[in-house]
Amino acid sequence: MFNYFSFVKHPFIVNFSIDKNYFLFLFIHVILGCILYFFPGLGFLFGICVTLFGLIYVILTKNKNNEILHVAAYTIGSEVLLRMTNGFLSFEFAKYSLILFALLGIFYSGYSKKSILYLVYILLLIPSIVLEYDLLKMTRSTYNHIVFELLGPIALGIVSIYTYNKKITFTELNSILLRIGFPILSCGIYVFLYSPEPSIITSVESNSSFSGGYGPNQVATTLGMGMFVYFFQFILKSTTKIRFVINLLLFSFFSYIGLLTFSRGGIITGFVTCLVLLFFVFINSKDYGKRKAKHGFIYLIAVSIAILSLINFQTNGLIEKRYTNKDHLGRLKRDKSMDRKELAKEEINLFVKNPLVGVGVGNGNQIREIKFGNKVNSHDELTRLLAEHGSLGLINIIILIFMPLRLFFKFKENLFIIIFFTFWFLTINHSGMRIAAPAFFYALMLLKVSTDDEPFFCRETSPNI
Repeated sequence: MFNYFSFVKHPFIVNFSIDKNYFLFLFIHVILGCILYFFPGLGFLFGICVTLFGLIYVILTKNKNNEILHVAAYTIGSEVLLRMTNGFLSFEFAKYSLILFALLGIFYSGYSKKSILYLVYILLLIPSIVLEYDLLKMTRSTYNHIVFELLGPIALGIVSIYTYNKKITFTELNSILLRIGFPILSCGIYVFLYSPEPSIITSVESNSSFSGGYGPNQVATTLGMGMFVYFFQFILKSTTKIRFVINLLLFSFFSYIGLLTFSRGGIITGFVTCLVLLFFVFINSKDYGKRKAKHGFIYLIAVSIAILSLINFQTNGLIEKRYTNKDHLGRLKRDKSMDRKELAKEEINLFVKNPLVGVGVGNGNQIREIKFGNKVNSHDELTRLLAEHGSLGLINIIILIFMPLRLFFKFKENLFIIIFFTFWFLTINHSGMRIAAPAFFYALMLLKVSTDDEPFFCRETSPNI
């Protein structure tokens, strides 16, 4: 009989490094993307395997080496792919999984008492439910809507309690990012195979045809995350010439298919996060790192210009019009009542009119439906907190910003904090908490990351590659 416990404890499994077997994992996930495209029904099986294997692995290892971060990372990277392929019973499976893994991590590894403010953050989400709804008469539809709005923030709070002030090495952090990136590669392959010829695009609006048949906003956010993960590998982990080329090609691939979604937020977030990474590398490394950052900047700009030019040619100039806020005829687009900027203004107005506990979770949608005739979900998590939770939401925003800054200025051990903050902040301002990724990246800010095991940051001369 197969002994799972012996399997996960086997020396081959314990010592198996995904960094040393990088190309093998890339190949496996390229094949996985192809399989799920041709047999999307297998997405359900993949979803079950991701969750069950991760859960059993954490339980058997008792989280002795922060296994929950690695398992959660793979879940985060898989989320949108599984949504595309109907790969699990729950639409919000990644958020539920993140909560479950974080609770297991707290159970096995404990938590810092100073993370108690995140418990306060979670508790402050409750009054706007209790005061604005009759809990005994709540319909299933209302309940589902409340869960949709609050599950992401709750997941962020619980996983932050686990990660706050925990120590990991740079090697572990890189392993976590790789586990995010591998399933995103499968997602990218799926999107690429699903997409028709770019020449068929006739509108500047985001489109599902180049988003795997799914929501362009969430797909672009995921592909932008892929841009960052593989650019991170390109800058910090390209130890051989072949790895250098492969990582640059992967960054280019995600930039290309991401731009074709015509959804701007996720791609701009990925690009800006890459720029911040270069800045971080430049100011925190010696001669070799500074040269690598300068060269990386040149590659980033050159690849971006080349891909933009290619897509601009393929779409007869439509991608340029999209990113300069023009319609397909080249006319400057006017702000509409349901544009994200106008939505944010409307939510700030709701906060001013209801400063104590806000209008209640999800009620912003109802108010917009009455006022404008359309029920539109908020795209900005910060203005949603203000509108729907009032002054309690403002306190939560202060907690979210104060806690990582406290770690940064007091300990300065997580040199990557500004990178993860960039991705989190930009994502919640264009996509809210629709997917679990911003919650997880926020939690990564709270780790103490030691770079002592990474010679990159103290190397004076270039390695032989």
